Amino acid sequence: MQPLSQKPLGLALMDRSPLTLAGLSCFIGTLNATTEITLQETSMAAIAEGVLYQPVDILVTEINGLNETAEQGRDILLNLCTQQPELRVIVYTSSQKGEDLCKLLEASNISLVSRGDELPQVGEFFHRVFNGERVLSPLIGSYLARSDPDNASSLNNLTRCENDVLTSLFSGMSLREIAEVQHRSIKTISAHKCSAMRKLQVKNDSELFSLRKNIS
Repeated sequence: MQPLSQKPLGLALMDRSPLTLAGLSCFIGTLNATTEITLQETSMAAIAEGVLYQPVDILVTEINGLNETAEQGRDILLNLCTQQPELRVIVYTSSQKGEDLCKLLEASNISLVSRGDELPQVGEFFHRVFNGERVLSPLIGSYLARSDPDNASSLNNLTRCENDVLTSLFSGMSLREIAEVQHRSIKTISAHKCSAMRKLQVKNDSELFSLRKNIS
């Protein structure tokens, strides 16, 4: 029996610059992933409307497009994520503003990747999102930490295992990768992360990554 061919992931792209859109399209084409780009727009408002009428699996976008402020673009994107919780979003951004990035992390289907990351690493992050993971790149973590450096609490209460898990997360590793490196189950690694978050009194990944600078 012949195996069924894998259905390509439908992608939408948004950036205020058509030239950047062309470069992003070419870059995605080099990733050896089964994808099909079906929408490209230069504003968040236009891509949000397009995704409503032509559903896609993954949106790769800047925070805002042409004639939009960062706040406007962010609010449109968060509203879209509420309307379509199954949509995976990669915010591939040049922004270093912690307040904008923190707000985006309120949506659990948004991954954040910095345009300052090296391209091979960006490719790895994209692949991980294509495979269903959520990603926060190390540079994004550093911007979050810089925005709120004095918010660390109960750091001395972390065990060595909890600290090691958080340090690996902040370096860009997934829970699965940490489990493989430490020769432990994903369930154990996830338990260490949850325990650390309780001790640090943080409720989500945004708050956790704001402590990155204080944890080593």
